[in-house]
Order: sequence, then C-alpha cells, then structure tokens
Amino acid sequence: MKLFDYLKMVCPDLTPENTKVHLPQMNEYREDPLVKYREETFDDWQCWQKRLEFSRQHVVSLIRVPGTETWLFAGAFRQVGNEGKQPYPGRKELYYHYNLLKIPETEEYAGRMYVSFKNSARKFIRLGESIKDELSVSAISPVRLSFGEFPGYRKVVLSLSSIGAIVRLGNRFSSWQTALSVVKGIYVLTDRDGGKLYVWKADGNEGIWGRWEYYFGSGHGGNVGLKEAFGTEDPNRLQNITFAILEIMDPNAGKDEIDSRETHWKKILLSREFGHNRN
Repeated sequence: MKLFDYLKMVCPDLTPENTKVHLPQMNEYREDPLVKYREETFDDWQCWQKRLEFSRQHVVSLIRVPGTETWLFAGAFRQVGNEGKQPYPGRKELYYHYNLLKIPETEEYAGRMYVSFKNSARKFIRLGESIKDELSVSAISPVRLSFGEFPGYRKVVLSLSSIGAIVRLGNRFSSWQTALSVVKGIYVLTDRDGGKLYVWKADGNEGIWGRWEYYFGSGHGGNVGLKEAFGTEDPNRLQNITFAILEIMDPNAGKDEIDSRETHWKKILLSREFGHNRN
C-alpha cells in the first residue's frame, strides 16, 4: 500500500497536494532525528525551522533508518501557523517556530510503520504530490520505537548517538545504566562505512556502561586502531557505527579470564586480520 492511500483512508483531507513531507537529517549541531524520536522530543524539535518550510496544511514526517532506504513514520501533523522568528534556546540564530498538531487518526502507526523510499534528490522537504508514488508501506511493527526499559543484554544494539542520548538522560533510562554498569564483558563495534569490526573488553569498575560512556565522550575510546579510523576531522565518520554485546561476565571476573574471552572473540570474528583491532 502507498503511504498516502493509508493516510487518506484514516484522514480523508490529508492529501499529497496539501502536504509537505519532512525528511529530517542530522544537522550541524549533531542532532540525530531518530534519537530525538526515541527521546520523545522529536515533535517539538521539528517545530523549529530556519526557513518557512511548512507552508501547507499538513506535514508528514519520515525518519530514515541509518544505512537503509527505509523510513520510520514519525507522525502526521496539522500546521496551524507559526509565531515568527524566535530565539532558539541555547543558540544565536533565530528560527521560525511552527505550531504543529498531531492528527490523532494517524497516531496508531506512528513509530510502528516503516516506509520504503529512495530520496534521490537528497532534500529534507518534499512536496507530497512529487513523491506520493514512491512512498510504499513496507512493514508495521507491533512495538513502537523507543528506548523504553532495558531489553536484555542479547538485544542491545546502539548507535553512538543513541548511547549519547541514554547518557544525557540517565535518570529517564536508569534501567539501561544499571544493567550495563553491573556486568563486565566483551562487546563489538561495527563500522558499517568501513566494513570492519572492533572487539574489546569492559573490565573496569563501571562495567560496560563506563566503557561506552567513554566512547561517547572521546569518539575512539583511546584505542590506536579506532583513532586511526575515527580520529579524523569528519564529524560524520562516527555516525554509522553500532555497539553490541558479545558476552557478559560476572563483575568479579578476573583480568586473565576476561582477557582470554576477548582473545577468543577476536579470533572468531577475525577482527585483527580484517578489523580495527591492533593487538
């Protein structure tokens, strides 16, 4: 089914001709729209625009899933005017602040519906009628996208920006911090741009949480191979890496035991021969 066929079915006056499609991207402040959505701050964030972008009655927002041509349906909104240029909190620039009201009839699938679309024009605002035939519903998940409660060690896959969101909002995601702080273990970093893996251990007193928190702050965790790969001046280089847990270990595990398991995983995944590991 085409996206607009669904939208018109639940809200007949929401047509491509009176809609702007918002395809937000990482901005110069390194704000990731997908992380904003998972933080539940996306709706307010998109209301601030440098230009008069939302000049039609409706706005449909789609957020790209990194590394794919799949987009998350973040909601449909009714545009009821803007308040002119306003100071954006914490910035020097003035932004137009739009009043965008969620369309309740479409909320059932916000955060659950995924759309296939190749944004060949690389624009973040498109006219609905210009791409209506290219927007196809590809999947509907039973679960709305959010950080939520800690999902279990085997299900953890986080981007660097997602780790940053959990670090910044520690009180809201205390189950993540608690779960990742009480275990040591072995984890893998996947560099999708470079096509390489990096295996390392978390053996400090703050467990996996402490190690990942350090990565967010430094961008490379102090490791030689990662400094070579990510110690560049290109801020986008870090945006397409993910972290996952290979093995959790008791917080009382000794150094020799942890080192042995780290070596095991490096051999299995060939991360010395073909990845970023240097030892």
